[in-house]
Amino acid sequence: MDLEQLILLIVALVLVSVIFYISAAIVGSDWSLDGSYILRILVVALVAVVVIPVFRSAADSIDLGDLGLLLAFVILVIVVRFILIEELPVSDEWLAAIVVSLIAVALIYVVDAVSRAVVDVQLLSLF
Repeated sequence: MDLEQLILLIVALVLVSVIFYISAAIVGSDWSLDGSYILRILVVALVAVVVIPVFRSAADSIDLGDLGLLLAFVILVIVVRFILIEELPVSDEWLAAIVVSLIAVALIYVVDAVSRAVVDVQLLSLF
């Protein structure tokens, strides 16, 4: 891994962390941050940036097609539910995890489209 790839990985982690913070704050209506919540957001962002593309490419290598995309989203929902939603004041935790994941994926698509249009770099290749 050279320096440019490391910089892109760090930028992607920061962007995905901000995206998950915004989506969780919208769902939970709580815009406050503390140390454990920041660490939870960073862990979810690390899983989203590093682990999910590995699972998706593994599913694509065994010719699962769009099932790999569904598998990646299910993994994201499970990770968000058990790591991030624990800190949010919501009544239905699974529904909140699904909504946070949907908002995050939509924002990731927007950030990826803007980065490809402006800089011609695919910054976030999660989904």
